[in-house]
Amino acid sequence: MQEEIIIVGAGIGGLTLARALEQKGIDFQLYEQADSFEALGYGIQVSPNVVRVLRQLGLEQQLEEVSHLCLGFELRSFNSNKVLAKWKLDNDVPYYQCRRADLHSLLFNSIQDKSRIHFSRGLESYEEKDHQLFLYWQNSEPTAAKALVAADGVRSVVRRSLLDAVAHGGNPQDRAASLFFQHQAQYAGYAAYRAILPFQDKYRPLWGKATVWMGKNHHVVVYPNGNEQNSTSWLNLVLVVKDKNWNEQGWTIPADKKAVARDFANKSEELNEILEDMVASPEPCFKWGLFIHQPLPYWSRGKVTLLGDAAHPMLPFQAQGAAMAIEDAYVLADYLASERDIEKAFIEYQQARIKRTAKVQQVSRNNANIFHASGVKAAIRNFALSLVSATMPNLLNKKTAWIYNYPLTIDE
Repeated sequence: MQEEIIIVGAGIGGLTLARALEQKGIDFQLYEQADSFEALGYGIQVSPNVVRVLRQLGLEQQLEEVSHLCLGFELRSFNSNKVLAKWKLDNDVPYYQCRRADLHSLLFNSIQDKSRIHFSRGLESYEEKDHQLFLYWQNSEPTAAKALVAADGVRSVVRRSLLDAVAHGGNPQDRAASLFFQHQAQYAGYAAYRAILPFQDKYRPLWGKATVWMGKNHHVVVYPNGNEQNSTSWLNLVLVVKDKNWNEQGWTIPADKKAVARDFANKSEELNEILEDMVASPEPCFKWGLFIHQPLPYWSRGKVTLLGDAAHPMLPFQAQGAAMAIEDAYVLADYLASERDIEKAFIEYQQARIKRTAKVQQVSRNNANIFHASGVKAAIRNFALSLVSATMPNLLNKKTAWIYNYPLTIDE
């Protein structure tokens, strides 16, 4: 059998890479440890930098059919419900919001040759020897691979192995850095909750935007999901609170909805009613802990590289986690198409992406402090937001222009 590029992890990043490679005529096999795809129905923000990628992959129309078009943002006080700032997006590329499951299905359905996708194949380890790469699977025979791209998420098996491999070889400085970064996940001191509700007419004032309530130790993000003309519409909720108690870094820990509603009680009748609806809804609410991951010093070694959360897990406070994975995938496919030496392509991909993703990681961490400010800091924040929103609202768009206007191809 001819050796091919192996992608491990069929999440959003892995599927995007598969679509991009197939479009460019590059052979691959995609392996997923789960028995089937888990339909996580919670919302995801698809900013213009992501839409550009999906447009190049021929998927923008399908995205539009399952998405809510976001025209702007509104920031409110958790304590008074006062509007602190609101502005319209000025990008010439749309900003969408949809269910993660819908985006995942869209990417999966776009892959023409489904025989390249394999379920129930969990990677245990890999080995490079004599210029060959071998992958070792749970309950399966080893595979020889042309190269390995790890899109296996925040708990990446490949990341641990890659760093460990460098720790036991190379110069002492590299070994020390590797051992340091191997254990860098630190609890950020925040617990987050996700819930989704069927959209109702009373939520109509929230249509066409994302609304954020900010307060001492709390913030809530609410936005619609789905295209009214083509699909069921939903209201997505993300609720974050400072919590000194350690929380597990998982997506499916059930939460006590009544306790969540009590903890997030506020001065907004609108938000309190949404919380009451959440309690009454049969839809579950899940809790997870937020963790800080320091930027890695490298992603690639030999015929192995990392992508998405395997390379750069980030806090959700800039809504760019999945976006960075999608960008990674498209840029990596570009380098693999233009550079015959895969090891060189992996290094060039890393060099093209590592500074940008590290900057987004840092901005996400900074936003955590802004969203949850209290006392004097909150007063200064609220005054500055109100002033800028009233006099120079376009400054708020300029603040994110470097994220949303990212050039796609390696030639730009």
